[in-house]
Amino acid sequence: MRCGRCCTSFGVCITPFDILRLSRASGLEAESFAMAIPEPPERERAEPAVLIGGEPSLIVLRWAGPPERKCMFYSGAGCSVYDCRPMLCRTYPFKTGQRGGELIGMKSRACPRAWNPSDKGAYASDNERYSREVSAYREIAEEWNRGGGGTLKEFLDFAAKKAANAPGICGPEGKADKL
Repeated sequence: MRCGRCCTSFGVCITPFDILRLSRASGLEAESFAMAIPEPPERERAEPAVLIGGEPSLIVLRWAGPPERKCMFYSGAGCSVYDCRPMLCRTYPFKTGQRGGELIGMKSRACPRAWNPSDKGAYASDNERYSREVSAYREIAEEWNRGGGGTLKEFLDFAAKKAANAPGICGPEGKADKL
């Protein structure tokens, strides 16, 4: 559908693996495109919260600027980091079913109508990869939180090191397999 509504309405949660891929592909420091927001009481996805400044927070792509919640990488022409966009962007608004490979549409606050992707196989594959990355992120977040948390910069440095050393998650040079 690519209407851009999800890019201009909500914070996009990113994993340490997304951060690593975006940093390597764009040449930007993680602090320039990642920010922490307070963990909301209700949300669609299950990315883990990390302790930033003592508060449970989600790591999201930075917004272009108040008052809008537009992703900094989004323009009227689309996504400027499309080839290395975060896994959430690749998979939204779908998840993989219990049987694996089965694509399940989620109730979305952003999508104006239900839609079916033209390449369900790619969406299913990306969803399975995203599931693995979120699972590995949970372990990273648990270790970080057990240590009492810290600043955003400290978390981004910690997470980048963990992501770079996670076997089988990031492909060569931090690029996701088959992207």
